[in-house]
Amino acid sequence: MSPFASSRSFLRQIDVSTLDLFMLTCETGSIAQAAERGQIVASAISKRIAELELLARTPLLHRHARGVRPTPAGELLLRHAKAILMQVEHLRADLGEYARGVRGVVRLSANASAVEQFLPEDIASFVSQHPEIRIDLRQNTSRAVARAVRDGVVDLGICSPSEEAAGLAVLPYQREHMVLVIPAGHALAKRRRMLYEDALDYPQIGLRDSSIVRETLDREAQSVHRALQQRIEVDSLSAMCRMIECGLGVGVMPEGAFRALDKAKRMRGVALSDSWAERELNLYAVDFAGLPAAARGFAEAIGAKESAAGSHSL
Repeated sequence: MSPFASSRSFLRQIDVSTLDLFMLTCETGSIAQAAERGQIVASAISKRIAELELLARTPLLHRHARGVRPTPAGELLLRHAKAILMQVEHLRADLGEYARGVRGVVRLSANASAVEQFLPEDIASFVSQHPEIRIDLRQNTSRAVARAVRDGVVDLGICSPSEEAAGLAVLPYQREHMVLVIPAGHALAKRRRMLYEDALDYPQIGLRDSSIVRETLDREAQSVHRALQQRIEVDSLSAMCRMIECGLGVGVMPEGAFRALDKAKRMRGVALSDSWAERELNLYAVDFAGLPAAARGFAEAIGAKESAAGSHSL
């Protein structure tokens, strides 16, 4: 049982500004530096932190000659403080949007595959029906997308399944097929379908931080006792296409993204027949039912109506 009388009692004894000062102190490792950044006297910060420790009934900082560092309880408080302050910042931004006439914001993170293939049309369709709602889209790797959802940085995430997504509410979004992209005159250009292992003789162009795809390709190479010839890593699928178009190597990407990017028709996408080449993209949330109205409406607009196994329906 909690030693605090009630959640409301606890709430009335803690305030956001104190959490902000505690976070500043942990980040700088010094009450004096935190006071300088927070534009407040050091003694006031010390008093606030002492009140926090009294409330927590345990020390939150180790104090030493060179400054301070959080105790295990302080580390726990720091994690919660960051999440709370992030939500406060979202509140500030949302209220500002309402003041300017916007009636909702959907905070969305998605991997490159979803951004390049499906999301532009889905967002355009949604915004045409809801012009008063703004979409805040951030592109990231699948694992980073799942972490952003779990940490409350975004309302919704669209990405491939991963360990980081385990436990999140999920709805199926789209399916994609991976292809090997090669220059038009490449030795493999006449192939209609192929196994990925046949591409291991050629230098590879990879997507930086695309860990799930890279791990899959590494595993395939290891299964046939080969190693990837990773020649170049780039930051986007469009950059990958440019490198391939210039003859610097071959690369694996979703077929839909390749078709959208190969406007000059100077490359070929050869279908991969490996079982892993057929992939799912899912829509993730901490809890679909608990989403803000704008985000819930967006999820209903783009998500499949039948929830996936282990998912939570809208």
